[in-house]
Amino acid sequence: MKFLPVAFAALMLSACAATGTQFDSFKQPSEGQSMLYVYRPKAFVGGGVHFKVAANDTVIGRLRNGGYLEKELPPGEYDIWAQTEAKRSTLVELKPDETRCVRAGVDMGVWVGRPRLETVSLNECEKGIRNLKQSF
Repeated sequence: MKFLPVAFAALMLSACAATGTQFDSFKQPSEGQSMLYVYRPKAFVGGGVHFKVAANDTVIGRLRNGGYLEKELPPGEYDIWAQTEAKRSTLVELKPDETRCVRAGVDMGVWVGRPRLETVSLNECEKGIRNLKQSF
């Protein structure tokens, strides 16, 4: 009987994880365009929290624990933001034919975890995104 609560908790947490295809490699943007990746390493703390991610007014998707999002965008400056009980953002300058990455996480909030976003290098992104699954 003691096993039942643990199994239930594991089931609930796994339902909050990303379930898409596993990351294989960075996609090349179309000529003159830019590619943006937003990824969230798998973590126990805040694992049940997922949030919408947007670039300016364009929604990219809902980012889940252990997931990533990809979006081809025209070059320019973007306010990449995510929101739960609080909105957090980071500015990213996208240049033509360039791929950029933003790492996401969850910080403590009053009622629910708050998103954390930071721009990272392509090398760091490749290490962090390698075993993640696509969110939608």
